[in-house]
Order: sequence, then C-alpha cells, then structure tokens
Amino acid sequence: MSNSINTEAESLRDAHSYSSTVRSILGFTAFAVTLLPIPIIYFRLLPAYQRHAWFLLFYTPFLCLITLCYLFYVRDSLARAIFANVLDPPPPPDPYYREPLGDRMRRGFRRIKATVLLILPALLVLTSMYCVSRYFGTIDRSVALSVESYIERTTPTETGAVTQERESTGRRKSSRATRPAGPAAPDSATLSAPHSLPLPSDTAAVRKHVLLTTEIDEIPQLARLTALFVGAFVALLIAVSLMALKEYAKEALGLSEHELMFGRYRRATVEE
Repeated sequence: MSNSINTEAESLRDAHSYSSTVRSILGFTAFAVTLLPIPIIYFRLLPAYQRHAWFLLFYTPFLCLITLCYLFYVRDSLARAIFANVLDPPPPPDPYYREPLGDRMRRGFRRIKATVLLILPALLVLTSMYCVSRYFGTIDRSVALSVESYIERTTPTETGAVTQERESTGRRKSSRATRPAGPAAPDSATLSAPHSLPLPSDTAAVRKHVLLTTEIDEIPQLARLTALFVGAFVALLIAVSLMALKEYAKEALGLSEHELMFGRYRRATVEE
C-alpha cells in the first residue's frame, strides 16, 4: 500500500514539474510577443508610414502589456471557468426520469463554454494571421491613395514652374537684345525648385517619399491600419496567455494529468 502511495506522489511531482516547465515557456513566449512589435517596426518587417510607425512602436507594446496584466488579474475566474468540469462536475442524468429543461440547458451551456475555451487559442492565432494578411492589403490601398494625392498636388505645381521658367527665359532673351552680353545671373525660380521631391512618373520613389513624409492625420484608413496592426499582436498574446494561465491554474489547484483526462480524481481509491 505504501508503494502505491509513493508512486502516486512521484507521479504528482512529475506532473507539477512538467506543468511548471510548460508554464515558464509559455510565460516567456507571452513576454516575447509583448515586445515583438518593437523589432518588427524598427527593422521594417511590416510596411508602415514613418509617423504611424512611431505611434505603433509605443502604443502596441503598451496595449499588449495592459492586456497581459488584465489576464493575470482575472486568472482566478479563468481558472474556475477552464476547470469547471473538474472542480465541480455536474451530476450524471438520472436514467429513469426525464431531466428538467433547466438542467439540460445548464449542461449544454457548460459543454458550449468548455468547447469555446478549448478552441479559443487556435481561433485567436487564426485571427492574428488574418489581421496580418488584411494589414498588407490595407497598407497597399492606403499608400496608393497617398500616391494619388501626391500626384494631384505636385502636377499643377510643376506645370506652373515650367510656365514661369518659360516666361523668365523670354524676359532674359529680350533684355539680352537691349543690353550688352554679360554673365547671366541665376534664375530665382531655379534656385527655389524643390529638387528633393520625386517625379510623379517614378512610382517607387513616390511610394518611398509618401511613406516617409505623410503626416499621421493625412494617412488614409488610419484607424483600420491601427486596429489590424494592434489586433494581430493582441490576439496572439491572448492565445499564448490563455495556455500559460491554464498551466498556472493547474499547478495552483494541484491537479494531475489523470484528473484533466478522466475528470474527478478519487483519492480514496488510491489511499485504500
């Protein structure tokens, strides 16, 4: 009898050690996801406007950290919801009497809640991937609108500059006809021409210029870009945090792998 008790104690210690290792790995992963937006924005792994990137660089990790703290704050409620069938399993239905409607609804609700909690991390990971894919499409459309706006702003300016240059050239020719030839003075319009602005025909240069110089209040679809970027990291963080909190709750409640797989654990049977 003592051998069986010692074997059971060793199995419980092994289960807790396994749970502690998994919890540490998941906790480190959650912390890494919280800081992940910083290198992604710094090394430009995801395209973004420069002004918007500085906003996301500080706001996204902060929001991830707040989400992580909140999940840890409600860890007790999450633990009771995740292990409800283990901590307080419902009584089996009476085979001789029809179960009341209220009991059947409560039993069905518990099953639905358990199923949702079971597949929620996978759904959140898929949500993160969806946000990333939609972000690429949204940033392309936003940059295209910014490029169109840039071309509309620069094309009339260039036409006016050409007209002004022609008029000044005609005035210089007429003055040269009445004055003796001498060194020509540089044209003021030529000195003040914005040589740093890319030509509208150079699409790559215009796109780069738009990403670098567009002000944050002039970015098309700014709210959608922010929601998709932040949602990709927050959804992934919640998925990892839920798995880590499950391991944390399992260790805190003293549950073994046997209890999780087969439900209520009968210690009296082991102690006999």
